[in-house]
Amino acid sequence: MSRRRAGALAGVIIALIAGPPAGAAPPPRDAVLAGPGPESARISAGAVGDRYSLNDGSGATVAVTVSAACRLVCTDADPQRIANLIGGLLHGPEVERLTVQLDAPFQVPLDCGSRVTACYYPSRGLIVLSGNDEPARDGASRALVLAHEYGHHLASSRVSPVPFPPPLLWGTPRWASHEDVCRMRRAGQLVAGSVGADYYEDPGEAFAEAYGRVHFPSPEVEWKWVASLKPGAGALRAIREDALDPWTGRTSVAVAGRAPAHGVVVRSLPTPLDGTVTVQGGRPRHGIELGLRSPLGALGMARFGSLTRPVDHTVCGESRLGVVMRSLRDRSSSFRLRVQRP
Repeated sequence: MSRRRAGALAGVIIALIAGPPAGAAPPPRDAVLAGPGPESARISAGAVGDRYSLNDGSGATVAVTVSAACRLVCTDADPQRIANLIGGLLHGPEVERLTVQLDAPFQVPLDCGSRVTACYYPSRGLIVLSGNDEPARDGASRALVLAHEYGHHLASSRVSPVPFPPPLLWGTPRWASHEDVCRMRRAGQLVAGSVGADYYEDPGEAFAEAYGRVHFPSPEVEWKWVASLKPGAGALRAIREDALDPWTGRTSVAVAGRAPAHGVVVRSLPTPLDGTVTVQGGRPRHGIELGLRSPLGALGMARFGSLTRPVDHTVCGESRLGVVMRSLRDRSSSFRLRVQRP
């Protein structure tokens, strides 16, 4: 059951990871980076690769490259094995825009930052991880690390209901709505687009880890992110839907009826996703007021006949809204509305 309850771009993350002070949260496992530095660019320039079949029946391929140093020292830099792992993940056509680069272990800190196991460059659609099949410091397998990074790639390829941050920082729309990310962020419980110390309060990172654990549950690896974001069955269903049937835009719903003389009519409108809801009259009717109401009260009213713009409201945790029509006339009045919702 959804955790939504009635009731709320930063730029791309530039993660410069440093060792935590005593008593602080454990260091991040990965980083999301704006672009490569000079040393990282040199490593990528020397990498050699090709496109490999996902072997999932879709005909899709993914680019996998191996750095020059990794070709000499890595113990498990098999590009086809990496492609097969990605083929087992929930994905859409965004997989064709991905490159996985296998580094020698000593190169990963140069590409990704100190103390992290892998990284993702959204501007390049690039995942960097070790060519050795070794667990991360927290015990996560390389397969889980790869799936986590693919979660970032999936999120960066999705759109979100305006005016929210992009899914890379927020999580994909259905997952973020199910997990009540908007309300939690407004309450200061989450830090979208965080760096370093706030890594485990970052909903974008929690989404990537939840996505990874859809495929590799890994009960032996502790869930260090905000406890309420630990994925349950509903979150896993939302992730599956976001991966296979992406949200592409708002839908329109017609609301029609008749308001009695000097009376009020309320139509209940389910709001399954957070985002902007817009209500507009189909045609002007003098003497009728249009508004929205949440369980907390009125959100906005506008009078037909002088209505120059729609009534908007950003849903943040509400599971439904009331569309309110109030007649100011001595006789009943019909109405027809168009509601756009995420």
